Amino acid sequence: MAYFGMYVMPKSPNRRSGVTEATKAFYSPAELAGILGVHPDTVMNYIHAEKVYAIKLSARTYRIPAREVTRLTHPELLKPPRIIVRRVGRDAIEAFRRELEQEHRKPVRR
Repeated sequence: MAYFGMYVMPKSPNRRSGVTEATKAFYSPAELAGILGVHPDTVMNYIHAEKVYAIKLSARTYRIPAREVTRLTHPELLKPPRIIVRRVGRDAIEAFRRELEQEHRKPVRR
């Protein structure tokens, strides 16, 4: 098993040996390739095709933010929680307005 921050990710059969700790803010393309179990050239191709966000430091140096690594390894962790919006009737709105008036002891404008 490889540890990604506080999350555990199963070891890929293509990946080299060892446990990967995600304690860094940025990763090199070679490090990301080791985490994903692909060749570093594949990561560079993804960067050039803009499938992977990377910061270009010089002509030959790129760094991938930890958030992007999380997006690639555990995309479900970056999805926002689902918000359910329910319509309320006029009675519920009036009841809420009365509660506010009681709390603040002054009328609430409509």
